[in-house]
Amino acid sequence: MPIRSLTILLLAAIPFAHADQADVSASSPAVSAHALCDSHAATLFGALESASYDAATSDFDTALRERYPAAKLKQDYEALPASYGKMLGRGRPHSGDVGGHTVVMAPLIFERGTVTAEVHCSADGAVSDLRLLATQIMTKP
Repeated sequence: MPIRSLTILLLAAIPFAHADQADVSASSPAVSAHALCDSHAATLFGALESASYDAATSDFDTALRERYPAAKLKQDYEALPASYGKMLGRGRPHSGDVGGHTVVMAPLIFERGTVTAEVHCSADGAVSDLRLLATQIMTKP
């Protein structure tokens, strides 16, 4: 009987624990650098897929926007199918810390290869670098 009472008490406490956790995260004004970078990367990837290059650069910091304007991004992104074939889709993004910065990486999958899109973010979450790196190249049959 004591075991059953303990189980009921534990089950009764579960909803309160989740409610408390939700309240803490909802009331927390600071968003983690990872979450912000993930959000900016998702916006960037979505804008690239819809050919909205100005929107794709909206979260770039000032230095990156000057170094890599929307017109250059369009040129580079639209040149990928010439080398890799038709784009088939995008893989799931992953984030991590590289050199003290948050980086979100996502594979862009083409008919003849894979390009990894790397979105580097500064400590304040702004996109500070974007790299499109060939990670797998298949020869033509």
